[in-house]
Amino acid sequence: MTASFNIWNFNNNVNYDVWFSSTNEEALDFLEDFEEIDKRFGTSVTMTPRYVFWECQNCEEKFKLANCYGNGRYCATSTNSHLTGQEII
Repeated sequence: MTASFNIWNFNNNVNYDVWFSSTNEEALDFLEDFEEIDKRFGTSVTMTPRYVFWECQNCEEKFKLANCYGNGRYCATSTNSHLTGQEII
């Protein structure tokens, strides 16, 4: 985990990003569970979820069609067999 605190705007609002791996199903569980907590913050706190994808332009075409966008520029795989990489993205 990495945390950095860049305080440049003193307007009583907090904006923060949370980065997840696109293949981490626990991240989706976290977002669903965190929704109730986030509602309690109201409009003074804004969380932006961000996802890390990987590139595979040299992968087989069948793989790219199921798991990528942009001809392999944005790919994800799933440890859960009922989701394709495209569904994750």
